[in-house]
Amino acid sequence: MFSLFLNSHHPVLSAILDVSLGWFLVSAARLLWSQFHVASLLSHVPGPKPPSWLWGSEWHVHESVPGVPYIRWKQQYGDVVKYKGALGRNMLAISDYRAATYILGEHVFDFPKPQGVREWFRLLVGEGLLVVEGKEAHARQRRTFSPALHQQSIRPLLDTFYALASKMADTLSSRIDDAQGEAIEEDVQWWANRFSLDSIGLAGFSYDFKSISGSDSSLVAALEALTNASHNFSSFVMKALFFTFPSILKIPSEKGKYIRNTREELGKVATQMWNEAKAANADDGKTLMSLMMRADREAGTNGMSPDEIPAQLRTLVQAGYETVGCTVAWVLYELAAHPESQARVREEVTASAAEPSYDDLLERVPYLDAVLKECLRLHPAIIELTHVSAKDNVVPLSKPLPGTMAREMVIPRGTVINIPVNILHTDPEVWGADAADFRPERWLEMEADKKEGRVARQKELFAFSFGPRKCPGRQFALIEMKALVTILLRQFNLSVVPEKPIEPFMSFVVRARVQGRTASELPLRISKITY
Repeated sequence: MFSLFLNSHHPVLSAILDVSLGWFLVSAARLLWSQFHVASLLSHVPGPKPPSWLWGSEWHVHESVPGVPYIRWKQQYGDVVKYKGALGRNMLAISDYRAATYILGEHVFDFPKPQGVREWFRLLVGEGLLVVEGKEAHARQRRTFSPALHQQSIRPLLDTFYALASKMADTLSSRIDDAQGEAIEEDVQWWANRFSLDSIGLAGFSYDFKSISGSDSSLVAALEALTNASHNFSSFVMKALFFTFPSILKIPSEKGKYIRNTREELGKVATQMWNEAKAANADDGKTLMSLMMRADREAGTNGMSPDEIPAQLRTLVQAGYETVGCTVAWVLYELAAHPESQARVREEVTASAAEPSYDDLLERVPYLDAVLKECLRLHPAIIELTHVSAKDNVVPLSKPLPGTMAREMVIPRGTVINIPVNILHTDPEVWGADAADFRPERWLEMEADKKEGRVARQKELFAFSFGPRKCPGRQFALIEMKALVTILLRQFNLSVVPEKPIEPFMSFVVRARVQGRTASELPLRISKITY
């Protein structure tokens, strides 16, 4: 070993080098054995040949329109596809409905997030709900959130959502007045981001980021920089290699700098919010913060640790900002692109002089509800649900793999699994021949079939994930988005900007941008409605 090249005057260095080499050889042997084991058990699964020996199909997935490679693979190879990741790692893309619900449902703790994904979230937000694995540990952390995100806890927050949406509408109205009443062009992604940040701040923590008012914020700057760095090559390298080498995330890089900056800014805000709430004894209010503090106090020794508190707050701010911001922007875009749908939603939300109540938004705006569901179907914020098989798992299938008769398959330990949400949401066998089209009416038809007892094939939305790890904040997000759409459509007409076509791109979430540009942006024309 290396010690042969060192003289007897360096016994410590010799020992260190021997231990390091031994660790490297053992790690390499384990990696090679794992790859061989996975490859042998998946040898019968069809899939594309890797275009690169180094990157496999990862670069192809990275540079393509989000989700498109999975569509092509499904058409060519079926619902279970084997493809190569970086350094020859075997990966699966599973769009088989039965297999997907098995993995994401009651067996999800046999399929945790890969260590690289967990490390990414750990560096960004800390040891919060996005990172924790294990049934009991996950349930303990989730119990802290659950009371705060129950429907009855969200009810009093509607006034806050309406107030923020009205502030945004007032600013837009003033800009139209400044343009002598002519339609103005606005980046609705910019506005959606600020609405979602102020909503989670005020409704969640009684903390005003003042971003709708145009206040400069180092947190907003950090969040946007992280989003718009997704086209950098360092971002691709990190994502391609962290499944095999999670520690690559700690190597200094441009992407790593943006992650650290965002974590630092989120941490500052989280610590300030918690300390202010504790000092004010604010555990008797109705905000997420108040209800979390109360749940934490009642949990006693099972409450949150000092490290978990800022991690959970960072998680809530990051998730609330990114997912709602991108989704509501896509909702406004689809309404602008489909004037007939926009008019029908406007008819619902202007049925009375006052804004719809909380119960109205839950039960009496069926077309608005259908529009949101259709946008979540076509524009899921998270397009890939990534897991890893923690052991050799036998997974049921809806139909056999090509060339076999078995309606199940073995997924070996260590296999990284991507469940492409866009495939599950646009499968013609499930959603019909018009699965790729924006047609909110499908949700009204499904509801009518259900009421009349007609049995239809199960149609699930996976935009908030599925099963025990389904997003606990989905009702908060839906009411928040309905409130904004209600206020805007009561006052404004939205239309697309034909000379600026829009395309999706992959960041932390799937955002919109103008074709040919790199930064997130979604321009629409906005004009006042006269009654």
